[in-house]
Amino acid sequence: MEEQGSHKIKTLRFSISVDEKLQKVALKSGLTKLDFFIAMVDYFFKSKKDPRDLNDELLKKELNKKTDNIIGFIRTQEEELLRPIKKDGERMIAAQGKIITFFNENIIKHNDEQKATSKTQSTNVSQIVGFLQKLDTSQYDKKILKAKFSDLLEYYIKSREQISGFSKQADKEELTSHVRQQVKNL
Repeated sequence: MEEQGSHKIKTLRFSISVDEKLQKVALKSGLTKLDFFIAMVDYFFKSKKDPRDLNDELLKKELNKKTDNIIGFIRTQEEELLRPIKKDGERMIAAQGKIITFFNENIIKHNDEQKATSKTQSTNVSQIVGFLQKLDTSQYDKKILKAKFSDLLEYYIKSREQISGFSKQADKEELTSHVRQQVKNL
């Protein structure tokens, strides 16, 4: 064993072919052979991997274990969260389908019936308005007719009183025919 400063140094012997491989790997990593060797020892010490295991079965087992844990977690989430959410969504969609069906079967038909009834009522109200206008017009015409007839009757009464018992029959008949003509003109 050689000592260099405060560090104790040991020598390791290996074949030239291994030395060439070590030199190539160290150059690829940008390290000296000694630095690469130290890093390699630290790596295997910390990772607890077997350097003879070229397929790295321990790493595969660890990855499989982690993958199984993740898949188990996802399955648990699926059972506890996703499936109930999916079932609730399906129930909601079914309920909305029933609401839409009910709406289409009942509400729309009812609205169509109400629209037809409203149209009929509107037509009937229009007819009633027309009849009321005619009635109002006839009431107005009746008042005017009464007033004219009253004037005519007053005229007849005054004229008859003016004709005395000694008046001619022709005057009486002329008055009667005049009043009859006025009544016809009403």
